[in-house]
This record gives sequence, structure tokens and C-alpha cells, in this order.
Amino acid sequence: MKSFIRLASLLIVATQLLTSCSMLTAQGRQERAYERYVRKSSLGRVKQQKRMSFKRSKIPVMEPSAPVETSTLSGPEAVSTSNGS
Repeated sequence: MKSFIRLASLLIVATQLLTSCSMLTAQGRQERAYERYVRKSSLGRVKQQKRMSFKRSKIPVMEPSAPVETSTLSGPEAVSTSNGS
């Protein structure tokens, strides 16, 4: 019975060590780096969207004003020539 418990505990410890060793391989490091990259870029995108929505809410809404008409009429100007003779 003691040997069975010892074997079971050794098996559990070995299983835990083998699964954590996969993170120490080159592929494991690449996968972790890619996960961090994806997390960072998605959080950055969310922050940027929040900033843009906040800026949009601060822009004042410009309502068109009534058209302005001018009543000043200007016609052709008379040009006089003076002869020095």
C-alpha cells in the first residue's frame, strides 16, 4: 500500500513537472509572447476606441444659421478719361 501511494505521488509530481516544462521550450515561449502581444494590442484598441468616443462627445454640434442676404447693389463704375490737349 505504501508503494502504491509513493508511486501515485511520484506520478502526480512527474505529470506536473512535464506540463510546466513545455513552457520552457522555444515554441512555448513563442506562444506566450504571441498571447501577450494579442492581449496588449486588443487592450490598446479598446483604449483608443474609448478615447475616440470621448472626443466625439466633446465636439460641439454646429447648427446651420439662417441665410444672410445683402441688399447693397453695386453697378459698373464710370471711368472718365481726361485729354490733356
